[in-house]
Amino acid sequence: MTKLYRIPQRYYIDHVECDCEAPPIVKRTKRHFWISAEEGPELAELRSRAQYYVDMQGLGGFGGDLNGLCASARATLKAIGEDTQQSKASEETFIRVFTSSQFK
Repeated sequence: MTKLYRIPQRYYIDHVECDCEAPPIVKRTKRHFWISAEEGPELAELRSRAQYYVDMQGLGGFGGDLNGLCASARATLKAIGEDTQQSKASEETFIRVFTSSQFK
């Protein structure tokens, strides 16, 4: 049997509406989608974009109307696993940009 991830619908729908590649939906319920756990470019893109939403909210870049979407992205990462190297690279880039001399 193929391993599946259960993820929230909200983040997945937003991801697809932005014309990003995503793993196909295997099963759906009112609030969740089940997608294949097979690693590939679609799952990597879903993970990378979710990580970006979570990182930007944590650094204060996203808030207000995006809180629900960011929470859904965080729940998606919890289900599919986090790419810690990409997260650290995003944080370092953000810090480097906002600590440069042009902002002092």
